[in-house]
Amino acid sequence: MVHKIFSELRAHRPYTLLHDHDSLPEKVWLYPEEGWARVCCNSHWLLKTPWWSTRHCYILEVEGTKKHRTVGRVLPARAGEVVVEGSFRGVTDGDFRLVLTSTVTPADQQRGYLMTGSLEKGDRKLGRWQTTHLAVTKRSGFP
Repeated sequence: MVHKIFSELRAHRPYTLLHDHDSLPEKVWLYPEEGWARVCCNSHWLLKTPWWSTRHCYILEVEGTKKHRTVGRVLPARAGEVVVEGSFRGVTDGDFRLVLTSTVTPADQQRGYLMTGSLEKGDRKLGRWQTTHLAVTKRSGFP
């Protein structure tokens, strides 16, 4: 009885609720923004939640023939949002913030997008962020 009352009164963190019900998207497609000055190939991220933590995720960035790996943090966010932060070592502007939301427009639904958002890269210590990519996840069955 006491355990049941305690579990009902205990505050749930959004990232644990996200992990229990809505898993992280496996593949995130990245499309470069028009204002971003760097040349970019077709790129995507592969996300995977490790067995040892619900607040972390493995990230594999595939950009053309280059691959970078890191471990990111899944941060608490509003309902229907996923925020992943981290940094790639040995890369200029290696800090990143990926924000995905499940609220999509009807046009995005017709394109087969399940979640949309943005990827910001920059320097976390200086607080300089620049939106570099449009990030989307696709439903199964859409190319």
